Amino acid sequence: MMIRLYTGLLAACIGLAFLITGPAADARPKVKTKTQHYRVDGSDAAAIVSSMMKQHRLLGGHGRVGRTKMKRRIEWEFSETKKSCRVKSHTIRLDFTTQLPRHRSEKRLRRSLRKDWRAFAKHVRWHEGQHRKIWLSCARRAEKKVNRARARTCGQLLTKLEDIYKQSNAACDKRHASFDAKETRRLGRHPLIRRANLRK
Repeated sequence: MMIRLYTGLLAACIGLAFLITGPAADARPKVKTKTQHYRVDGSDAAAIVSSMMKQHRLLGGHGRVGRTKMKRRIEWEFSETKKSCRVKSHTIRLDFTTQLPRHRSEKRLRRSLRKDWRAFAKHVRWHEGQHRKIWLSCARRAEKKVNRARARTCGQLLTKLEDIYKQSNAACDKRHASFDAKETRRLGRHPLIRRANLRK
C-alpha cells in the first residue's frame, strides 16, 4: 500500500504582492502555523488505514494521510536612484495549515494497536513538520538572493526578483519530492501499515 504525505509547493503557494513604497520591513520570514485534525475510525489496523484513505478529498489526493498547506505573501520596497534600483526592505509572510489524523476512540484500541497507532500519528506529525522546515529553508535562501539583487531600473529589478522566486519554487519542489520518495518507502514498513497489509 502506497501512502504519500505531500502537498506540492506550486499548489500551496498563493498570494504574491509587490510594494514599491511603504514602511521598512524585517526581511526574516514571518510565520503563522495552524493545526487541524480529521477524524479516523476503526478498531483494527486495516479499518484505520481504510478510514484515512477515505479522506483523499480533504487531503488533496489519494493515498495521503497528512497535509501541509502554505500560503505565501511577499512584500518589498524599492530604493531607486538615477543609475540603479535595489531592494530597500523585504518581507515574507508564510501561513501554514497542517492537517493530521486523530482517532475518534483511541483509548478503546487494543494496547498493541494503540501503541502502533500513536507511533504512526507521531510520524505523520513529524513528516509534515519536515515539509514546513523545507519551505522555511527555501524562503530564507530566496530572501538572501533578493537582498543582493540590483538592476538599472526598478522594472528590471522586479523581473529579476520574480525569476528568483520561480527558481526557488522549482528547487523547493525537488526537495519536497526527494524527501517524500524516501519517506514513502519508510512509511510502507511502519508497523501499523504492515498490520493492515496482513489483514488483506
